[in-house]
Amino acid sequence: MNMFEVTRQNFDSLFPKIEYAIENADFISIDTEFTGLYYDEHSKPSLFDNSAERYAKLRYSVQKFTLSQIGLTMFVRNAKDNCYSTQTYHFYLFPFPFGSYDPRFSVQTSSLEFLKKNSFDFNKWVKQGIPFLNNIQERNLTNEMAAGYLFSGLNNDDETELQSLCSKVAAWLPNSKVGDILTLSLPKGSESSYVYHTDLRMRFAHIWTSSNPFDQIVVEHVDKVKRQLLERENHSSHQEYQKQQIIQLLGFTRVFRLLQISQKPVVGHNLLMDLIFMYDKFHNPLPDSYAKFKQDIHKMFPSIFDTKHIHYCIKRFLESALLFTTGNLKELYDGINQNTTILAMLQPKIKHTESGDFPEASFPHQAGYDSYMCGVVFLRLCHFLHFQESGSSHFKPCSFKDYLVTMKKFKNSVNLIRAMVSHIKLDGEEVLSLRPPLIFVQSTKAGTRLISQQLAAWFSMYGQVDIQMMNSREAIVAATNFHCAREIISAFRQHPLIKVSKYRFWEHSKLGQRILWGSLAIATVSGLVLLYNA
Repeated sequence: MNMFEVTRQNFDSLFPKIEYAIENADFISIDTEFTGLYYDEHSKPSLFDNSAERYAKLRYSVQKFTLSQIGLTMFVRNAKDNCYSTQTYHFYLFPFPFGSYDPRFSVQTSSLEFLKKNSFDFNKWVKQGIPFLNNIQERNLTNEMAAGYLFSGLNNDDETELQSLCSKVAAWLPNSKVGDILTLSLPKGSESSYVYHTDLRMRFAHIWTSSNPFDQIVVEHVDKVKRQLLERENHSSHQEYQKQQIIQLLGFTRVFRLLQISQKPVVGHNLLMDLIFMYDKFHNPLPDSYAKFKQDIHKMFPSIFDTKHIHYCIKRFLESALLFTTGNLKELYDGINQNTTILAMLQPKIKHTESGDFPEASFPHQAGYDSYMCGVVFLRLCHFLHFQESGSSHFKPCSFKDYLVTMKKFKNSVNLIRAMVSHIKLDGEEVLSLRPPLIFVQSTKAGTRLISQQLAAWFSMYGQVDIQMMNSREAIVAATNFHCAREIISAFRQHPLIKVSKYRFWEHSKLGQRILWGSLAIATVSGLVLLYNA
């Protein structure tokens, strides 16, 4: 496949093409890369997490990290050829400081190591990454620019340069006369010229600044009348310049807003983290309320499909078609591409409409390529399920609307890894847990304390587990599946140091016991009152 690599240098020139591709797409697949997964041990995913608890953990981490890449692939159906044309765009993202906006973010070493192993270009990321703002940041910067308060956000080098320019003007102005000119050179490649012009004009009432063809600042000594005239003449162009500056700073946020406006189906693979990152970096700071987040995301993107969740739901169907996969995106993509005739006849062809910057090759974990793989997997699964459910042996090309009808049951369900529930529902009530019952562990030997690391070593032989200590002698264990839970209970039935059983809230929880005894006390008192009144 080919894809377009988008950086600060070519973003403006490619933007009309991206806009057209989004407007005409049948659906859009996405993928992101970021600088970290979880900020500390408290924000790691756990099998004990419910949906709201997981959101709170992800919210905390996402506020600390930033996006480094985002990939978009637009799929357009050509009914005549039973073909989907695609355009893939691979964006490098990097926040750009301006005024008081000087963002800070953390990095997780393992995440950077992962990016490095997958040929991530760190120099391109920092030097050519496209900026972005959320709505609050845009509003604050717009207000600052209107008020002219931009000096406070300069870095040390720019601040030193501005002070030097001001010193030169201050030394020159008293000995000059109206009409005299001073030319000031700027550092090569300086991106703070707008701030320099604005600050110089604010500090000195009897000058006016402009730029010459050599990117130098031209300072003219002017009288009060000419200064007022120039300010009036410059007002509209100054406002236009501010508007253009904000547009440049918005960067990828402009693409995000196109996605919102289009209301096209959005497809991703295990995309909860992607959605939370996009909300925080391009829309608004993440709300405290999980319900508010769900409501807002559903309003932005009313039709979302997660191929990780779809695979989880139809794994047995795929295995019946001799497609065995863990759900890893690359593994799923390779398996589906090698078994298109098994999945169903007349699979639509997929082709790129234009050659991009990347050669015909695979780049797993590059956001653009992953977005393409995800979209292909979604189409293949749509086709397979459509004919599985119709039960028809008369295969024919299907419209994308036909696919959407078939996939409706998966709509707005987003996969949740290692949690109490398998997925969250963005447009409805929270789903019920399908996880196995919790396991209660109790020390049976007097004076023996439970150690979570030892329990993990024992139980992880049977599958993934998480352990929550209740006290030094009691613990609760969450297993990833029913087989694992049964194996643990069976294997440790006669263990000399611990007693293992199914966790029962009313029996093993102090809160449950208090509620139970409280209820019994109330029932007893009520019974006595009734007997007395009788």
